[in-house]
Amino acid sequence: MRRLPASLLILLAAVAGAADQSDAERQAELDQRCEAARDEKLAPIREEVYAECLEGRKGDEAYCRRYADGYNGERIGGSPRFYELPECEAAFRFRNRNRKPGT
Repeated sequence: MRRLPASLLILLAAVAGAADQSDAERQAELDQRCEAARDEKLAPIREEVYAECLEGRKGDEAYCRRYADGYNGERIGGSPRFYELPECEAAFRFRNRNRKPGT
């Protein structure tokens, strides 16, 4: 059996590490695009939450702004809203591209 030189093994490990890093960077970019698209869709809903908070006198303006800004589209008994957007589906596909069905 032929042994590979140590320098070649180090090079192969570095290339594999760079691929992992670029995958992580790509995933982070896709996740950021997803969340930006969701934020755009959630903005009008957050404004409604803010207005309702003020009208209901649940708190002062600062409290209502924090409360509204924290709204993330959660639904009772369901998943958060707007993960079906194309940007989010792309992030999901990239994250799961190497998974085998059923795992």
